[in-house]
Amino acid sequence: MLRDLLPLRLLTWLRAGSGRVPLAWNAPVDRPHSDLGAPDRVDIVVPVYQAPEAFARCLEALLAHTDLKLHRALLVLDGPQPAATETLLETPIQGVEILHNPERRGFVASVNVGMSRGLDHDVVLLNSDAIVTTGWLDKLRAAAYSAPEIATVTPFSNTATICSLPRFLAANALPAGETIASFARRIEERSAPAYPRLPTGVGVCMFLKRRALTELGLFDEQAFGLGYGEESEWCQRALKAGWRHVLDDATFVYHEGHQSFGISRSGRVRGAHRALAKLHPDYLATIARFVREDPLAPVRARALEGLIPRRAAGPGRGPKKVVHLVHGWPPWSLAGTELYAAWLARRQASHREVAVYARIADPARELGDAVELIDAGARVRLMANNFVQRDPRSRNALSDRALERDFGRFLDEERPDLLHIHHLAGHAATLPREAQRRGIPVLYQVQDWWTVCARANLLDARRHACSGPGLGKCSRCLPLTTLPGAALWNPLLYAERGRLLYAALRKADARVAGSRFLAESLRALLQAPTLPIEVIPYGVALSDAPHAAVRADRDPARLPLRFGFLGSILPHKGLHVAAQAFAGIDPARARLVIYGDRQIDPAYAAEVGRIGGPILEWHGRFAEEEKAAIIGQLDALVVPSLGLESFGLAAREAMAVGTPVLAARRGALAELPLDALDCGAFFDPEIPADLRTAIERLIATPPILDGWRARLPRIIGMDEHAEAIEDLYQALLSRKGAR
Repeated sequence: MLRDLLPLRLLTWLRAGSGRVPLAWNAPVDRPHSDLGAPDRVDIVVPVYQAPEAFARCLEALLAHTDLKLHRALLVLDGPQPAATETLLETPIQGVEILHNPERRGFVASVNVGMSRGLDHDVVLLNSDAIVTTGWLDKLRAAAYSAPEIATVTPFSNTATICSLPRFLAANALPAGETIASFARRIEERSAPAYPRLPTGVGVCMFLKRRALTELGLFDEQAFGLGYGEESEWCQRALKAGWRHVLDDATFVYHEGHQSFGISRSGRVRGAHRALAKLHPDYLATIARFVREDPLAPVRARALEGLIPRRAAGPGRGPKKVVHLVHGWPPWSLAGTELYAAWLARRQASHREVAVYARIADPARELGDAVELIDAGARVRLMANNFVQRDPRSRNALSDRALERDFGRFLDEERPDLLHIHHLAGHAATLPREAQRRGIPVLYQVQDWWTVCARANLLDARRHACSGPGLGKCSRCLPLTTLPGAALWNPLLYAERGRLLYAALRKADARVAGSRFLAESLRALLQAPTLPIEVIPYGVALSDAPHAAVRADRDPARLPLRFGFLGSILPHKGLHVAAQAFAGIDPARARLVIYGDRQIDPAYAAEVGRIGGPILEWHGRFAEEEKAAIIGQLDALVVPSLGLESFGLAAREAMAVGTPVLAARRGALAELPLDALDCGAFFDPEIPADLRTAIERLIATPPILDGWRARLPRIIGMDEHAEAIEDLYQALLSRKGAR
């Protein structure tokens, strides 16, 4: 596939050119063509290998959006398939013909089998992880027959390199808030269509005229084997024979990407490079010229018009452009830091340019692969990291040259006035150097204790509070490598980890934390009592919701009382502590309502279930916009954290909507005004009976909850917090400018 023939390490060379004379992909045709007798029928050839879930989605869309009374789908099963694929196809489907390769022959051979099936039909090659949209085939065919010299047509796709949207040459996620159908409508509604010329088609979805296939022959099975590069080679033959390739700029086909080959594709890509260089020495020069000139830029701009909201007038101060660096992004990552960073970046994107560098987990992608996203007008680059690389320095986010180079390119493209670091986990501790080398001011927002604790919350492997780091102690608690010599390597890696992460924090131009406890404890653990860390408490997005609007209409004397737990179902959050405290209580008197994903750690969730038994009421995740109503239905929120909490966001969200809190007296939770205002209760998370006493007191005297609710304090909102961050930006830039 063309998208895999343009890895990031080649883009600089491509933009410069190779010294070869490129083919004239958009030159006038110097020989006659005719579309007389054009076929009415199209064969849609779908080679299928593995990835049954993606194939099921592909087939569902194909059946929904294709007239298979007129056209025909040829599904070429390349060797034995998973049981799910066989089950999906066991019932005959009108207009669908199934072809079998008894043994795996590879993508190219499978495509050739399908293209040879109907010698009087045009052909569309469709990846088994592609999802077609309304009117797709009619539009592709109209583009193909808009001029007789056209051999192939490729639609826009999210992952199709030169035909990619929204970002050129990238693998893209759908823009936030868009569906496949809505994005396809957006593109069609804004199309001319102009059918701009291309140097090659892209095999994600590619229409081929039968006349061109008859003249040029099939794909080169001998040179390209299992796949990658075969359609580019054929398209080069077509160009040299006087044919042309076009983009259908009115059509969008979604491509999931990397579903069949996964991380094994690297070797195939290298082989495709060698084969293309041998057969068509001018190929890369041709692509290089296209990349440099980017003639599709105005076409993409028209298709994407309105996707980036018009920016309102900003605060009139601070940086014009900010890059945020964070270790995850919703909806792929939904922990507190990721949600906070996303909220802040989206808010800022309404009045300034914003870009984000984040991480995504995707087993089908290798380290160095990236997915691009537009989210509320902000560019988000999601770098794949599955923590499977052999080098423990890279795996443990210490250093990685590939990540450093990619982040450096990202900064060069974006040219921000300020880098705002939220978390370096999943990246590399050395990334801030790339900003410092470019003279970009750095704000480091300390979100937890990850700088000094690889577990991030100072809770050890035995679920005990840790007094602080030590090379031997940390190595035993969470080894960073199992490579031979691990007894020596782990202390050395922890020493390197401490040095690099402390340097990243210390060399930042400013630092900020959400609580006094986090700032003071981190300084103590680092033995850096004078390290400046400003404290700006986080705001709560739910604080604007009036209590009466979100609280359920409940009789406070009615039992059972509903106590809630919201968050990650992991040991450091202490759900097992709450389960121990509730165990044995009559479910008619009280229930513990749990919201969270049990699949994050199924063994731990099962342990909690065995402890708590029938008093536990399990729910899954919920949409962020449902949070206020869900918390409002609770009589009290339980926050039983064993690990240190850096702020206590869930507790403050509950207080903002009028729900009292029972909180562990640990970390920054101790800064909650529960005792001072008599609006809740603390307990010792190491002693479940302490929480049990508070629960039984409330069951016996429910009106206590009414008094707590009446005395809940005002919780600051996110807008107020964001203004404090703006003040910090301004002060940082002023200091840098004064030097």
